[in-house]
Amino acid sequence: MPEMRVENIALDYEGEWNSIPSADASIGSRHETNDAADHDAAARWSGAFRSAKVFASTGDYGLAEIWLDGKRLQVIDLYSSSERHGVLVCTIDNLEAEFHTLEIRKSGRKNKCSSSCRLNLDYLEVDFVKPSNVRYRQIVCIGDSITFGANVEDRPLGLYGRRLQSMLAVPVSVHGLSGASIRTVTGVLDAVVAPRNPDLVLWLAGMNDERPYAAMVQGIERIMELMPGAELIVSNIPYNSYYSEEQNQRKADEVAQACRRMSVPCIDLYGMTSGNVRLLLPENTVHPNSEGHGVISSAFYREIIRRKYSFESPAEPRPHSGR
Repeated sequence: MPEMRVENIALDYEGEWNSIPSADASIGSRHETNDAADHDAAARWSGAFRSAKVFASTGDYGLAEIWLDGKRLQVIDLYSSSERHGVLVCTIDNLEAEFHTLEIRKSGRKNKCSSSCRLNLDYLEVDFVKPSNVRYRQIVCIGDSITFGANVEDRPLGLYGRRLQSMLAVPVSVHGLSGASIRTVTGVLDAVVAPRNPDLVLWLAGMNDERPYAAMVQGIERIMELMPGAELIVSNIPYNSYYSEEQNQRKADEVAQACRRMSVPCIDLYGMTSGNVRLLLPENTVHPNSEGHGVISSAFYREIIRRKYSFESPAEPRPHSGR
């Protein structure tokens, strides 16, 4: 399976981290801790992989501890005399091809030449393997023009559904209807989705609905009626610059509220991508580009893995500050 990128906004964070805009970062931002001499901050990512590479900026930074499966592997020094970006700072390889948890922890220590203990993280490159606990036969992605990939140059390979197929080693069918409301998608479930007999449905919903709550409840009920044995994971909309912040927040919140009512997991993609215009280029309206689809695939992957391996992770990514 190919190496794939996991962006910093797709990780789980403990302690004080901020999302810092940077033109030199992978998706226009990176995560940084404060510069205090403490060790209360950590970034964590879990998945099935045989190797992983950590990329960060180097400069006036401190020492980071790399942990794998609860054991400290090494300490890396992020200090350099001049600032550099997108630097490969750690490689972990020759692992058993199975589930692992990778952590980048703040040590509270620094090189004598550095004036700061702060850390930063840009992205990971991961050599995925098939997760042994994920035994789906068929996954179906449904939604509107975002799922279709209206702003993705390398369709269909760049679509979040196709990326998930590589990350999970499971067949994934993608059905995105441009301009479709939640009710429109609901109306074709019997003809498009049910015949595929999926055991997991992924639904990115809400962009074309001003008030999506009622339609989302009905859509979830319809999936449960047509495919009672299928699991369902929903995501609200990604950040976009077309609608106002108030409109976007309402769309995102109502999808999440409908999912809570129906006891269905909902990924807070809006909070996760909030303010990131880099993910919308070159169109710069509502459709994520290939990098944005990479973030979406990582978000769905995290939720799937969390459910199948029952590890601790925030149910919804927290909104990021610092943009």
